[in-house]
Amino acid sequence: MNTYVLNKETQKIELHFDKANYTALTDDLKSKIKSTFLWSNRAKAWVSRSKNNHRRAIEVAKNLGLEDKGSIGERLSYSEELDKQTDKAAARADRFDTYADNAATRAKNLQSCLDHYRGDISFFTQPIIAGHAGSRAFSNYRNRLIAKFDKGFEEYKKSSYYQDRAATARSTANNDKLNDKVYLITRMKECKKSLKKYQSYIVKCEENIYSLGQGKKLIHYDKSPVTTESQEAAIERYLEKYDYEQGKFEFMEDHLNALGGVEFSESNIKKGYIVEVQRRGSCEVISTGPQNITYKILTGGAAGLGGKAPYAAITKIIKEA
Repeated sequence: MNTYVLNKETQKIELHFDKANYTALTDDLKSKIKSTFLWSNRAKAWVSRSKNNHRRAIEVAKNLGLEDKGSIGERLSYSEELDKQTDKAAARADRFDTYADNAATRAKNLQSCLDHYRGDISFFTQPIIAGHAGSRAFSNYRNRLIAKFDKGFEEYKKSSYYQDRAATARSTANNDKLNDKVYLITRMKECKKSLKKYQSYIVKCEENIYSLGQGKKLIHYDKSPVTTESQEAAIERYLEKYDYEQGKFEFMEDHLNALGGVEFSESNIKKGYIVEVQRRGSCEVISTGPQNITYKILTGGAAGLGGKAPYAAITKIIKEA
């Protein structure tokens, strides 16, 4: 089974071939596989690092002489994809919590060795007598305890690190970003851009099909001939991507509406207003536009600095001009 497929659920290219074939490959081909793919025990296949543009991954697959078996699975909607990411993030948060607890326990155990000597100044200050065997043995013992105590600090650092990772993962699992209007607006703009792009791609494919029907010869970037079948397959792929982006846009729009939508706009924010901008505090509106305001920060360490922000970043009007 020497094939490659597009897994629609993961949006990854998978290489399927047995270990004997991999072992027989040249070091150069093995290096190309490892730079473009990751081995997945779950899929029992080499899975592409890329998620959208698979040109490089497909080139590697073709260089290996693998047969294109099309696609497997079904494309998840954005909502389904997010649910899957949420479940993974929750499991990741639990795992990091366990790592943090284990590291803290190790730290406590390592540092407990000196508990018995707390307040015993002589234990830490007793001089070492040169040439005295008992004194050297005591010195080695004390040094071992101090080394274990120092190692305990490293374990506490690990615990703190895993606690931070757990907090980040839990934020992802709770979908905190979906309560951020600026985040939602930004993603919606990206969706609109993608929808326009895929729409233009579909139109281009339809134009190519028409040209081919008129007897015109067309070639791909790799010099291979463009066919009606390849353009129809491309239209199907672009329509699938279009539907995904449309679903994502509607998902973001629903969440934005649930938060009350965007309260402010060019119609009710004017130059000279003092407004509260998300993560910036009190700001003076320097100018307004169809999508964004230009502001100057009035308080805090960043006072005097400025920038641009969407109207969704404004949380309230402090003072009108």
